[in-house]
Amino acid sequence: MLGMTRPSILVVEDFQALRSSVMQWLRVNFPGIHINGVGTGEEALERARLSRPDVVLMDIDLPGINGLEATSLFRVRAPGTAVVMLTMHDTPAHRQAASDAGAAGFIAKADLEDQLASTLEVILGARARRAQ
Repeated sequence: MLGMTRPSILVVEDFQALRSSVMQWLRVNFPGIHINGVGTGEEALERARLSRPDVVLMDIDLPGINGLEATSLFRVRAPGTAVVMLTMHDTPAHRQAASDAGAAGFIAKADLEDQLASTLEVILGARARRAQ
């Protein structure tokens, strides 16, 4: 379609091995989607300033500004970007904090394999329908 750009996902994870693993999984399971990765919230915000991703997979525990603060900033600076929190901390308090920050979704890292594909399909499907 004319004017349509391929969707993009930004993986924000300070643990490089996990970031690479998630990016590889995305490339295999979502071919045709542009995938990038960074290690800090500050890098994510700078990347979004240059080319706004459709979806950000954001770790909560990051060096510098944490993922919750970065998510709040995304809501202001890149309101069309959906942020999905990825975390080891699956507690009601963390889920509420993610929601308060404006996250579109929340996935515990223990559930990543089971929930990531369906979460992304819902978000990207909604975006594709809005673009039509």
